[in-house]
Amino acid sequence: MMLSRVTVTKAVIGRHGGRRHLIPAASTVHRLKSSGCPVTGPILKKVPSLPFVGSMIPQHSGVPEFNMQRQYEFNSEMRKKFGNFIHFGIPGFGVGLYGDMYTIFDPNEMAKVVRSEGAYPSGLVEKLWQWRRAMLESGSVLVSKKESSSSDGESHDYGLFDKGEGWKRHRTFLQTGMLDPIAAKGFLPGIVLAAESASSVAPLHAYDVN
Repeated sequence: MMLSRVTVTKAVIGRHGGRRHLIPAASTVHRLKSSGCPVTGPILKKVPSLPFVGSMIPQHSGVPEFNMQRQYEFNSEMRKKFGNFIHFGIPGFGVGLYGDMYTIFDPNEMAKVVRSEGAYPSGLVEKLWQWRRAMLESGSVLVSKKESSSSDGESHDYGLFDKGEGWKRHRTFLQTGMLDPIAAKGFLPGIVLAAESASSVAPLHAYDVN
């Protein structure tokens, strides 16, 4: 799961003895252990990064080579090499000059992130500006005009492709009509049929990620 800097700030802040604390980075673990302090939670591993290109140069950062043919292996190799909690750079998706992103692989720790975000969570979908622009230009019913522009100058709400009250309203609608257990059972026959059809030709498209 990839996280923005804003999201991960909430994620790494926890409670211990009534006080807020940060999950330690690898460079601080030895000092904490030597002082007798308990080290809990995943250890944040910082991957080398450069301005504008982030960590996308394997010769500098040590990350596995990324391409569309092996994108599913990429995360697995990242986890094996850097651990369960990683800070690295992906320009275009991350934040700032280095494209800062955080990835956490432990589902138990990810649950803490979800719980800490409250009613209006933040996610990678907000970064899909190409989709949002296409939705706006095509007059999508998901897009609505805001009463006033937000702090980033955005004057439109993109519903499921945004955050805040518009996202929550659309999400609640889908959750009620599509995602509750009773409604989900009605989808199973179609899902099974689609899976059988796709499985029969899957070997022919083994190298087509789309």
